[in-house]
Amino acid sequence: MTMRRTAVAAGALLLVAGCATDPATSTSASQTTTADTGSASVPATTTPRGTPSTTVPTTAPSSRDSSSPAAFAAEVFPIYEGRGQRMIESGSWNGTCSVPFADLRLVRVSYWGFDQTPHTGELVLNEDAVDAVVSALGALYDARFPIRKMVTVEDYGADDEMSMRDDNSSAFNGRFVEGTTSCSQHAYGRAIDINPLENPMVKDGKVYPATAGDFVDRDQEATGMIHAGDVVVRAFAGVGWSWGGDWHSLKDWQHFSANGR
Repeated sequence: MTMRRTAVAAGALLLVAGCATDPATSTSASQTTTADTGSASVPATTTPRGTPSTTVPTTAPSSRDSSSPAAFAAEVFPIYEGRGQRMIESGSWNGTCSVPFADLRLVRVSYWGFDQTPHTGELVLNEDAVDAVVSALGALYDARFPIRKMVTVEDYGADDEMSMRDDNSSAFNGRFVEGTTSCSQHAYGRAIDINPLENPMVKDGKVYPATAGDFVDRDQEATGMIHAGDVVVRAFAGVGWSWGGDWHSLKDWQHFSANGR
């Protein structure tokens, strides 16, 4: 890897793991529980593919100061117990459309805001999607492409429409594709929506979010809009991800995914 990241070695993404408590402290002993994705309890992180053996932290990673550093940075955490429980309670993780917690990662990552200053946001992604998304977001940060907000969908009770109306960029959500009973790529943690208000989805003449009608005209140049061939599309294409703005049956200008769906 060549992009700049918070790293423990040249080109390596920082994975904060192996502790049962806040990674910023070392006051508690680790605890291991048995993974059980069919129950309402929080499964443990077993040994994920390509990462060291870890256990699930019982508390959140330490909160950051509101002023983020100027350099692009990303940190990756297992889904700690409190976060997993919050995901279950909100419905973002469920027994219908969700991968095991052991396959998911909480990613804290820099982004450039609409206020033209750096911020730190949070995404939940599949472990196998982290490198690609962080690389693409690093390119957007370098280009100062503005992102309005980046929090996980639990803040909206896993309601995708409410998250989009708030112009929140997000990734994992254990939900169906709109209007179907097929699991969305978001349910696998292998898709991300960026600035969904400025970049709505239009399907069968309906706009998502419903408040985004002003942005259906793609000939305009508004802050945060994504256009064919721009820095956002190029950044995700560079890591092998496809853009929903290229679809023919519908348009999903906010959407990027690993498999093109």
